[in-house]
Amino acid sequence: MEKRDYYKVLGVDKGASQDEIKKAYRKLVKKYHPDVNKGDGAEEKFKEVQESYEILSDESKRKAYDQYGHAATAGFGGSTGYNGFKQGAPFDMGDIFSTFFSGAGGFDFGFGNTRQQTQVRGTDIKYRIKITFDESIKGSTFKLNIERDIPCSHCSGTGSETKKTKVCPTCGGSGRIQKVQRTILGSMAVNSICDTCNGSGKVPEKSCSVCGGIGIKVEREDEKIKVPAGAYDGMILRFRGGGNAGSKGTPSGDLYIEIEVEPSKGFERRGSDIYSRVEVPIYVAVLGGDIKVDTPYGKVTLKIPKGTDSGSIFRIREKGVPVLGKEDQKGNLYVRVDLEIPRRLSRKEKKLWEELSTES
Repeated sequence: MEKRDYYKVLGVDKGASQDEIKKAYRKLVKKYHPDVNKGDGAEEKFKEVQESYEILSDESKRKAYDQYGHAATAGFGGSTGYNGFKQGAPFDMGDIFSTFFSGAGGFDFGFGNTRQQTQVRGTDIKYRIKITFDESIKGSTFKLNIERDIPCSHCSGTGSETKKTKVCPTCGGSGRIQKVQRTILGSMAVNSICDTCNGSGKVPEKSCSVCGGIGIKVEREDEKIKVPAGAYDGMILRFRGGGNAGSKGTPSGDLYIEIEVEPSKGFERRGSDIYSRVEVPIYVAVLGGDIKVDTPYGKVTLKIPKGTDSGSIFRIREKGVPVLGKEDQKGNLYVRVDLEIPRRLSRKEKKLWEELSTES
């Protein structure tokens, strides 16, 4: 199913301010949140609204979306980059309650006590890598030394010396505890994640002698990070499950890699197209001829018609940037031709120019 325009999803103009985007987002979240809207399609609309806000509320992601469209946020054909974790959009659902309940944080208000047990996943990891313009065009694989929490091998991540767990005595296995808070509306029962079991509902039968019952340990290792052809400056790659391991078997966080592309001396990128300039001798512009021009893929021959004016722009098809998600498609290279004015003339050349000037 083709994605809708993020601005249309939120019902705002392309030039909308962050306040307008946030206001529209909050209104739609309250309308489509699964806890209050049980209608058909409400959950999908809620996810669509959440994804749109995730991109448009971040200026760098918004700028990339405005320039490259959904290609700036879409996955790349299910390719894998880190230990089999799928590479996807720079998008994290996050905790909707901070917006839905105006800062309620990790608490659940009302709607009965039927909420499913919540597990707190591991934290995300973020790194930045710098690549050359050429590497961004052709794609490359990089080795990155990453420090992350991994499951403790001694207790298999259970946090228990015996590798067995028992029901959490604090929450009774629900993973959540109830507190009563006083508000301007009176006393209100609030459900929060259990601090004892971190939301898992289970605790070690006997704390692990290696990890102290946490179930994780810190490890640093080299990982191969694949950057796709056509990557752009500011692009963020997400590797699901590549972050820190959650405690006691809870899900791992994600690994985020931000791409920084070094400027090119000879090319300027605009979307999937690139632009360059080349100087040609005046006689070539007048008489016509062939010249060699640089492209990211090597030199090619460009035919200059006779009588070419300075500033003329020529298009060389499919010598631009690969289109993200469509490796068989490339943008174009646009070459501007400037006339090369000779600074020093031999006596013969000077005489020829003088003869031309008198004839005209």
